[in-house]
Amino acid sequence: MSECINCNAIVDEGRRFQMPGKWGLHQFYAKDQQIKTLLPPTVLFNRTTFERFLAQYGSVYIKPNMEHKGKGIIKAWKKGSVYSFVVVKGGIRRYGNAGALYNAIRSHTGEKQHVLQKTIPLARIGGRPFDIRVMMIRDASDQWRYCGMLAKVAPDGSVVTNMSRGGRVRAMDDVLKQAFNWNEEERKRFKDQLVLSSQQICRRFDRYKYSYQIGIDFAADRSGRLWLIEVNFDYPSHALFSRLKDRTYFKLIKQTVSEYRLTRSKRRIKKAND
Repeated sequence: MSECINCNAIVDEGRRFQMPGKWGLHQFYAKDQQIKTLLPPTVLFNRTTFERFLAQYGSVYIKPNMEHKGKGIIKAWKKGSVYSFVVVKGGIRRYGNAGALYNAIRSHTGEKQHVLQKTIPLARIGGRPFDIRVMMIRDASDQWRYCGMLAKVAPDGSVVTNMSRGGRVRAMDDVLKQAFNWNEEERKRFKDQLVLSSQQICRRFDRYKYSYQIGIDFAADRSGRLWLIEVNFDYPSHALFSRLKDRTYFKLIKQTVSEYRLTRSKRRIKKAND
């Protein structure tokens, strides 16, 4: 049974469903008590919420509700009496108070709906923040299967880790060792948590619509706590995994997708002939 999410309706393979934005998906996932613990504090962006979040957290992200792949993301923060913001890899702009900062950001965003999130103090390697992509794909029996994970490391001076913005990929074990100095058991425990959380997210997503591949973006903060950043269900990138030196995950992804599509095609042919 699907649930209505606050967004624009689109048609996919003859079926009408609600295309969720970041705000709609946040509300949708927040209804699951297990997933809710992974969600950063998030509200719709307006003057009142912006000034409250900035005073409470000191640093926030402003994200376009209907954009993906790091497009249009703004980071704003307060340090002493200086209020600043930066857009992706743009230059930093500084102001004397929160009101002036809000006005400058709003002139940049226009009237499009944006969400406001507390900045997660991301774990870093070599001074650069990273986040995590987990790939989940349905197998030939139509069950969700974990097919790989990697770390996406932000380029120098960027507020996002997206490859289209100059980020790079790294193997998870290497990054966890470098960022946290964890031993093998600690790394395994963290990766197991990633897989378990991804399975929970996929099961929750099933209540919204059917999809056969989902790329889930997580973040680890500097204490090693896990956060959910974004759920990518519109053709999540396979190519990310081809950039790893070890291509095991990439081959598994391609194999699982191929097996799923072949089985689905056979079912359609059988149904048409019945």
